[in-house]
Amino acid sequence: MEALTTCPPWLVSDGAAVLSRSKAGRLPHALLLTGVDGIGKRAFAQWLTEALLCRERTESGACGECGSCSQLLADAHPDYRKLVPEGANAAIKVDPVRALVEWLQLTASQGSYRVALLEQADTLNRNAANSLLKTLEEPSDNAILILSATRTGSLPATIRSRCQKITLKMTDRAAAIGWLGEQIESPEQSLVASGGGPFAALKEASEESVAAHTVLLKAWQDLLLHKGSVGRISDSLSALDTSICLAAFSKWCLLAAKMRANVAVGANPAVHSVISETRDRLSNEQWFTLHDRLLQLHRSDSASFKTQTVLEGIFADIRLMTNG
Repeated sequence: MEALTTCPPWLVSDGAAVLSRSKAGRLPHALLLTGVDGIGKRAFAQWLTEALLCRERTESGACGECGSCSQLLADAHPDYRKLVPEGANAAIKVDPVRALVEWLQLTASQGSYRVALLEQADTLNRNAANSLLKTLEEPSDNAILILSATRTGSLPATIRSRCQKITLKMTDRAAAIGWLGEQIESPEQSLVASGGGPFAALKEASEESVAAHTVLLKAWQDLLLHKGSVGRISDSLSALDTSICLAAFSKWCLLAAKMRANVAVGANPAVHSVISETRDRLSNEQWFTLHDRLLQLHRSDSASFKTQTVLEGIFADIRLMTNG
């Protein structure tokens, strides 16, 4: 860790509200941070963790100078643990969670909080979620669990009900555009096209993401306009992660349905052009049905799927619908 995390500028008011509750001793033992993709859940969770552990906390968060902050900078703080998805299927598994639950039962070594951070908590597998439930049902003193998740519906209801949910929102659009403008061109357009998530906009502007979307758009266009075989089209996507393909296609299904309903949409020009060209290939009911199917696959363990195998079946069904 080279430097402590700063609160995303468009989430400062959310951060101030949480720190105010902490100062008043009203912070719950488990927080579930959610919000649109790319709103800044990961950065906010890290910033909050550092602020809670700081011994000389300021209104803007961790001071960056006390002994606790020095330990955080050295990745050596005894009262801090973080779990992130691991392995080929990018999931949080049971053994690390069991170890975390045991660790949370210990007394904070520095007399403040013992903080555990679970990034992308919606990737918890079933056994890991069941193990985590124990510490949620019987929280230890001064232990704070911070979960972040985009797809909260993927978390068991038993976990969601035992966490206090905080939905992070765009509270300062000008700050977000200014932040983006320091890093990419056309920040306002990019923010709209990304669905309102500044970090998603930044990611989509990367060379790798632009290249992937070019391939995905061509596959979408070829599929719906019957340019090439299903096998050839699915093979063109074999180098991409399945989750990327499913996320893009499910998003474009909604975009097509909105365009058919004459709803104003935000999308980059290339996406807008291709979706406009293909939106009438399916009815709104078909677009929504396809969106739900793609989204369900995306919410499942899509990282372990073989892209070509998964998409061939879906593409074949789409071809049948467009033939009708």
